Amino acid sequence: MGRTDQKGKRWRLTPQPDREAIRNLQEFPEAAVRLLWNRGLREREAVTRFLEPDWERDTHDPFLFRDMRSACQLVWDTLQQGEPIVVYGDYDADGVTGSVVLVSVFRDLARRMGQDPGLVSSYIPHREREGYGIQTEAVERLLAGGMRLLVSVDCGIGSAREISAAQAGGAKAIVVDHHQVPETVPDCLTIHPSAPGETYPFRNLAAVGVAFKLACGLAAFSRERGIDFPAGYEKWMLDLVAIATVTDVVPLLGENRVLERFGLIVLNKTRRLGLAKLMEAAGLDSGSVDTRSIGFGIGPRINAASRMDHASVAFECLMAESGESAATLAERLNQINLERQRLTEQMSRVALAQAAENRDRPIHVISGDGWSAGVVGIIAGRMTNETGRPSFVFGREGDRFVGSGRSVPEFDVMAALDDVRDCLFRYGGHPQACGMTIVGQDNFERFRGKMEERAGKILEGIDLRPAIDIDAEISASQVDWRLVECLGKMEPFGEGNPKPRFLMAGLQVVSLACIGKDSRHVRMGVRGDSPREMKTIGFGLAEAAVAFPPGSRIDSVVELGINEWNGRKEIQVQLIDIRPAAEQGNVRESAYAAGKAAGSGLVR
Repeated sequence: MGRTDQKGKRWRLTPQPDREAIRNLQEFPEAAVRLLWNRGLREREAVTRFLEPDWERDTHDPFLFRDMRSACQLVWDTLQQGEPIVVYGDYDADGVTGSVVLVSVFRDLARRMGQDPGLVSSYIPHREREGYGIQTEAVERLLAGGMRLLVSVDCGIGSAREISAAQAGGAKAIVVDHHQVPETVPDCLTIHPSAPGETYPFRNLAAVGVAFKLACGLAAFSRERGIDFPAGYEKWMLDLVAIATVTDVVPLLGENRVLERFGLIVLNKTRRLGLAKLMEAAGLDSGSVDTRSIGFGIGPRINAASRMDHASVAFECLMAESGESAATLAERLNQINLERQRLTEQMSRVALAQAAENRDRPIHVISGDGWSAGVVGIIAGRMTNETGRPSFVFGREGDRFVGSGRSVPEFDVMAALDDVRDCLFRYGGHPQACGMTIVGQDNFERFRGKMEERAGKILEGIDLRPAIDIDAEISASQVDWRLVECLGKMEPFGEGNPKPRFLMAGLQVVSLACIGKDSRHVRMGVRGDSPREMKTIGFGLAEAAVAFPPGSRIDSVVELGINEWNGRKEIQVQLIDIRPAAEQGNVRESAYAAGKAAGSGLVR
C-alpha cells in the first residue's frame, strides 16, 4: 500500500502479517511482529537466531570454502620458504580493511614461524591513475620486486588476464573477493562466496568478511601445525569486519548480522591505535559506536583517503604501531575528509542543477571537466537518493571519462553495462553500484544514448519519486518502553535490516519551535490517541514544519530511539517526513474523541 502526493516522497507501507504470525509471536508488541515479518522472520527459531545471535551456532566453518585448505597451505608454504607475499587490495574501506586483516595475520604467522614479517607487503592502486582492479603494469613491478604469491582483496575475480600474467612471471595467486562473477574467472585458488561451484553456505559476505574467513582458516590451519595462535586471536579482527560490512552495504542478515553484532563489541574496545585515534577525530565516544557511527564517521574518513589522496594513508593509519604515528595519520585522514566534503558540496550543486534541467529523463548521465574520480560515486548516490532515478556521474580529463553509477532496485546497472560493453574501456561493480571508464567523446555519447534508451524501456510506467518504506502504522499510545526495548534487540541496523520506520497518522500539532544552526531543525509537540503531549524532533525539517502551526493535523513518518541527557533516558521520536493529515487520520481522531466521551478509549 502506498500514500503519495505530487510533490513529496512516496510513502510505502508494508503488508500486514497474517494473524497466525501474530499469535505465534504474541510475547512481542504487534508492531514488532510486523517488523520481524517484513524481514522474512516468520518462525520462532528464525526470530530467536535474529534477536539472540550466537557466535558458535550462527557462524560458519571457514573450511566450508572449497579452496580454503589449499589457500592456507599455499600461504604457509610461501612463508616457510621465505618468499615474498603481496596483498593487493582495493582502495575503498572494504579493500583497505580486508588488506589490514590479511597483512596482519600473514605477518603474525611469519613471526611465529621464525620468518621475517617484512616478507608480507601491501599494494593498493591509486584510484585515479590506476583505477579499480589488478593492473598489468602493477603486476610487472611487483614481479620485478620478487613477489611469489599475489593475494587479492576486494578485487581479482574479474582480473583473469592480469593474474595469468602474474603466474607467467613465476608467482602464484589467491583471489579473495565478493564482486559479481564474470564469464571468465582467474585460474587460481579462489575464496569467493559466489564463485561457480562454491560450497560455502552464505553468499553475502563483504570482502573484509571473506578476508576474515581466510584469517580464521589460516589461524586454525597453523594451530594444527603447532603454531601458537592464542584462543580468540581472530575475534580481535572483527572491528575491521564491522566497519566494511556497513560501508560496503551488504545485508546485515544471516552470518553478516553475527559478524556485525560482535564486531561492534570489538570496535568499541579496539586495540588498534590508529582506529582509536580516528574515532576520536570523528568525535565518537568509545563504547557507543554503532552502525550509524561507522556510516557517517569512520567509513567516510577511510574512503576519503583514496578519493582525495591515496588509500595507503588509511591503511597505514589502521596498521599504526605507535601513538604518535596513529595520531598523525588519523588527523591527516580527518583533514582529507574535510576537503572531500567541501569538494562534494561544490560538485553536487552543479550536478543537481544539470539533473534539474533534464528532470523528465528516466536516468541521469552527467559529466564535468576535472571532476574528481574519487567523488563522483558520492555525487551519483546523492542524485539517486534525491531524484529516485539511476545516476551516472563522470569526471572528464581530455577524452577520458571516469565515472560511477548508482541505481534503484528496478534497474540493474551491471546488466546495463554488460549490454553497452562496446562503449566501455573498463567497468565492474554490483547491480546497484558500479564504476566505469570510457575513452572517447563518441563512446561517451553512445553510452548516454543507449543508457537512456534502456532505462526508458525498463522504467516506463514506474513511479520514480524517492520512496520512504514504512514498517508499520502505530498510534501514540503504542510508543512505549516495551516497543523501544524490542527495537533495541533488532540492532545492528543497516542494509537488509533498516532502522524501523513507523506511520503515525492524524496527529494534532500542539507546539512548534525551530532550533539549531540556521534554525534548520524543529521541535514539535503533538498529540495522538491520548491526551498526553508527545515531544518529537525533526532534523532538517524546519522549512516543511512551519506550514503546520499549532492546531494543524499531520501524518508523519517517525523513527524511535533513546535520548540520554545528564543521566536521564527518554524515548526519542524523530520525524522523518510530515504532510497534511489524510482524511482517515481525521476520522480516527474523531473516533478517539467519541470513544473518550463514552468512557471506552480509542475506537478502531
